[in-house]
Amino acid sequence: MQIEILAYIVTFIITAGLAVIGISISYQLYQGNKKVIFQILLYQQIFLFSFFIYGIWGNMVIRQLIADFNLNAELNGKLALFIPMIGIPFLVVSWFMLVKFGFNLKGFRIPKGFIYSFFPLLIFVPFIVTFLIHKGKISTPADPDLFIIQILLLLNLIVQALFFAPLLKSDKKGNERDFYIHKKYLALYLLGIVIYSASLNFFHIFGYISTCISILLLFGVNILVPLFFQIEMKSNPTMEEEKNIDFSTFCNLYEISKREAEIILEICTGKTNKAISEKLFITLQTVKDHTHRIYTKTGVKSRVQLANLVREKTGG
Repeated sequence: MQIEILAYIVTFIITAGLAVIGISISYQLYQGNKKVIFQILLYQQIFLFSFFIYGIWGNMVIRQLIADFNLNAELNGKLALFIPMIGIPFLVVSWFMLVKFGFNLKGFRIPKGFIYSFFPLLIFVPFIVTFLIHKGKISTPADPDLFIIQILLLLNLIVQALFFAPLLKSDKKGNERDFYIHKKYLALYLLGIVIYSASLNFFHIFGYISTCISILLLFGVNILVPLFFQIEMKSNPTMEEEKNIDFSTFCNLYEISKREAEIILEICTGKTNKAISEKLFITLQTVKDHTHRIYTKTGVKSRVQLANLVREKTGG
């Protein structure tokens, strides 16, 4: 029993360290390049590991506390299904960020229809299944933990396929990319997904040993994407060199809307917010709101930095 507890403690420490590493590398990539794409990757890592910490370790602690109440088997099974579901929104946001990262990496935009259907589908479907089980419309699975894991693994494989889909296509025409993931790294990442997906289906076969190994694999594989970018940049510094692009491509790169693009052009000519509002026939507050969103998207903090960024990127 003491060895089992020690194994879980060591596994928790290692996985917490892996989570910190993944988030730290993503933060360094964003701070070093000030790219929206790395901001997306940072959010993906934060939400993913937030779910992992709650969904795995938080779930274990809560289940252990519940065990002290000596609840009947049926109620235990329903709680085993419901508790992990509370953290599902964190996982779904991380999945969306991963897909968005893959699309942006190749210069594509996610269709609005996909966005509107993605969140309702991946958030509400698991809750509906859990609700039906709770109401007795669906019989409680013999192994609730494995049932939940298999559902999440299936959804994860679908999301990973969506992430890989744009990476297998050519770059969007006229859109030169400064960053990429080498195919050998994509292959390693895919192999990692296959391995942890297989191991999680047998997480309970050899008791705590297989459980700890499965958890380590899950955490380890999910820091590979930011890690691969860091390796590529260190081995190929030219990835960080900027190429001149036209203003339209600049707007696509930073996901700038048509109205925001008009405001950027006016800012670059030195106009004040009041002058911009009068020229574009919009309120002063609207100009300020758009400007704030522009700063957030481009990672700048002032009009001067924005103008310098536009000149640096477009060469104009």
